[in-house]
Amino acid sequence: MKNKKAGFTLIELMIVIAIIGILAAIALPHFSRIRERARESKCFEYSSLLSRTAELYNIENKQYPETVEQLAPSLSNQRLPLCPSQGRYEWVKGTEEGLPNGKKVLCTVHGCANDTWGG
Repeated sequence: MKNKKAGFTLIELMIVIAIIGILAAIALPHFSRIRERARESKCFEYSSLLSRTAELYNIENKQYPETVEQLAPSLSNQRLPLCPSQGRYEWVKGTEEGLPNGKKVLCTVHGCANDTWGG
């Protein structure tokens, strides 16, 4: 009788590595989509905050600020939040006249949070 050594053959190891590679190839795009949705959600939260801050600014000063940057003194640490995807916050064009609730803030990457006030 021949002595059999305990262990795995090269073919068995290659099959296991191939299966792990296939599972990783399936899972990575899913994680990327989840990460981008989280960034989008955070950006919508920030644009909503800035829209509400613009309304408070309007109540106190009887006018909306000319730029979004003028809202910084009203925020924590006196600075604007940053979009996680490197977008810029700006006013939606024509919203002071066109919407019942004044100006809205949009991100150049993600847009507005929704069609209602506060987003």
